[in-house]
Amino acid sequence: MIEFPIKYFEGNLVFSQDGSCWAYYEIEGYNYDFLSDDEKDFIFTRIKAFFWQIQLDTHMLIVPNFQSIKETHDRFKMKLTGPLKEAAIKHTDDSARQLVKMLGKEGTEYRFFIGVKLQKPDVIKKSILQDIKEAWKEFINGVHDASGFDTQEIVEDEINRYQKSERRVYNKVNARLRAEPVSEEDIQWLIRRNFYRGMGKAPILKNWSPEYTVHYKEYEEEEITVRRPLYYDILRLSEGLVDDSPKRSLILKQIIEGEEVEGHAAFLTVSNVPYEMEFPGEEWMYVIQSLDFPVEVSVRTETMDNRKALSAVRNKQKELKDQDRHARETGNDTGLNILEGRQEAHELEAHLEKSRMPLVKTSIILGVSAMDEDELKRRCDTIKDLYQDMMFQIEQPYGDQWLAFNEFLPGAKRYVTDYVHFMEPAAVAGGMFGATKQLGDGEGFFIGSTGILDQPVYIMPNRAAQGIRGTRTNALSAAFLGSLGGGKSFSANLITYLSVLSGGKALVIDPKGERGNWKRDLYDLGEQVNIISLSTKEEDKGRLDPFSIHDDLKEAETLALDILTFLTGVRLDDSERFPKLSNAVHEVSKEKNPCLNKVVEKLLNSENKSARLLGSHIQSFSKLSFAQLLFGDGENDSAISLETALNVLQIQNLELPAPNTPQDQFNLSQMLSVAMMLPISSFALKFIQKDRSIFKVVLLDEAWSLLNTNQGSHLATRLVRAGRSMNAGIYFVTQNASDLLDEKMKNNLGMKFAFRSTDPKEIENVLSLLNLKNTEYNASTLRELQNGQCLFQDITGRVGVVSINALFKDLFDAFDTRPPIEKALNDWEIASDELHQIDDQIKFKKEGVYV
Repeated sequence: MIEFPIKYFEGNLVFSQDGSCWAYYEIEGYNYDFLSDDEKDFIFTRIKAFFWQIQLDTHMLIVPNFQSIKETHDRFKMKLTGPLKEAAIKHTDDSARQLVKMLGKEGTEYRFFIGVKLQKPDVIKKSILQDIKEAWKEFINGVHDASGFDTQEIVEDEINRYQKSERRVYNKVNARLRAEPVSEEDIQWLIRRNFYRGMGKAPILKNWSPEYTVHYKEYEEEEITVRRPLYYDILRLSEGLVDDSPKRSLILKQIIEGEEVEGHAAFLTVSNVPYEMEFPGEEWMYVIQSLDFPVEVSVRTETMDNRKALSAVRNKQKELKDQDRHARETGNDTGLNILEGRQEAHELEAHLEKSRMPLVKTSIILGVSAMDEDELKRRCDTIKDLYQDMMFQIEQPYGDQWLAFNEFLPGAKRYVTDYVHFMEPAAVAGGMFGATKQLGDGEGFFIGSTGILDQPVYIMPNRAAQGIRGTRTNALSAAFLGSLGGGKSFSANLITYLSVLSGGKALVIDPKGERGNWKRDLYDLGEQVNIISLSTKEEDKGRLDPFSIHDDLKEAETLALDILTFLTGVRLDDSERFPKLSNAVHEVSKEKNPCLNKVVEKLLNSENKSARLLGSHIQSFSKLSFAQLLFGDGENDSAISLETALNVLQIQNLELPAPNTPQDQFNLSQMLSVAMMLPISSFALKFIQKDRSIFKVVLLDEAWSLLNTNQGSHLATRLVRAGRSMNAGIYFVTQNASDLLDEKMKNNLGMKFAFRSTDPKEIENVLSLLNLKNTEYNASTLRELQNGQCLFQDITGRVGVVSINALFKDLFDAFDTRPPIEKALNDWEIASDELHQIDDQIKFKKEGVYV
């Protein structure tokens, strides 16, 4: 048996039984799969530089964090607010049950930690007497530790000096690895989780810190403050039974909810590392995330400076040379491994002499757990096969399982010493410590799954503005991109609905009238759905007139000019026509009951010919059937009410042109239809300026029709900027990424959902919007996405493929915007698949096999 290695911990410092002190940090996971080779090489160089320069022992931990679906949903329920809270709680509970059926009770995310062994702090000596006092303190502590007759003590001044030393180390770690100090709760979890392998999530003691007593000692008239940690208080974190009788694995037992639960764990060591590893391509740490079960990794390093490294290599050369000579003297052939070893040693010596680099003394242990022995064996065999393909030799050491178990504890030392490798910093860096496939916020509502493990993806749409560590943006707006039928409208509808259900409000701009069924189909929202359908009826006249929308006359004038300059093509630098148009709008704004019709009349009645021509041009639009929405007479001032949680604004008979149609090819109806989007968007600006305490969503479907005009692009930018300050997200649904590539717009977008695209230019634009290089891997991934799948970039900048899932058929049917024929075809395909499954079951049953 070995002693529990941890004596005490405080903050991110762990004091070990052997007298050492370690500082632990959590590394922010970074996106990797979709980076170009140059970007990967940049990260590789940064990590390599860390191991070249740190000159201290390190302990890298890659730890799968068990995610209970039920607990994740229960935490979210505590944050729900608003008039739909009860419906939201019901949906959250139903979602949890559905996910457990689909994915099982386990979810896993990988967390990355690194511990650095701090040097014994230097003490500022003022005199020989001070030297003697410090030596006496160390002697007394050593006697206490060795004898066991007294409780171990930590001098208070020593803790303070370690804390100062930790700050210097943190600067080095954070500069290269983007790390943050762990909390005491993190350290507690890193200890307790070891004893719950294969059984689920380890319980955490809330608001708990290791206890100690304070004592004061005097020596030579100086008072010394010491702490005596209560050893058994920390030891309680190791509760549980560990049985190492299987020798190549461990059996762990815990009492959970009054019943004994058993888990199985095994530890695999790397006994041989290939001399040359390809990068990129052999990321030996990151590769575990491609498996369909969680794996943990512990890597311990000691840096040897160049002089010591050369000495060690030369000693190894002598040893191999002696083995070679002994074989020849005894008449035996020299083993191939000895000959290869001598060759590699010569090459390494030459490389060390030239590069002046250090070597890293490294040991690698892989941990795997399961609920039963058979599954554990399958997982061990899978890991061995995976690493064998990379020319790593993996052992499952007999009798060392308990020692390997303890190496995963923070502050522990290297116990398994038979599998140590002298690696270059580049070989360690090539493992890509910190690379992750994790996506989303880890909390909030479920939107889909990702990866081979089908990990649930959760988002909180208002999280970006909350200043939470790790987020790369404070933008709340989002983009939904892709060709027809890929799923962009469906996903935007789903996320908007879930935002409303969770306590937010939404305004959905629906120019194609595809959401008229929501009042009927979204029955959980009850009376909180308001479908506003603007038509050619008399009561709707002028409801989108700028002077009806805005009480502020300056805002109304600006919007009126935006609409009229778009319709007439008058530019700001048109010194003849623009002043006349601007003056007419300004004069009408001063009148009683101003409206656009009065602007037209003023222009038609002008003595100036060009003004009359402008009036005639605008009048040609105002005579279209649905133009009365825009061209009011100042009499109908009924405002559009948006008091409900979900508001859908539809305009009947809009004729939007096809995407990418040049503006000079628009017909009259298309010009007016696009112009209609301007007051609607301005109306949305008014909507988000209400009640900053409530998160609001504005969903702009067919957003390209707004973004393709100068006036609309300017208005969209205003919407996005105002949204960030007013706790609102603008969701742009468009087929063209080029609409959003302007830096002012691009930098104000948080989440991005890119669905399938096959056009090479559009793929290039989408990847640019996601800040990804146009590599063949990235382009082919985008081309080959299935319906409902997208490349998702979260607010931390990570990118991965997500399968959007509404979980429930009623929501799927409500948000499905495909044409009826396509829906019917899809239903037929599903029914056909079900019939084939029934046929297969009958066939197998006849053959004596029941499925």
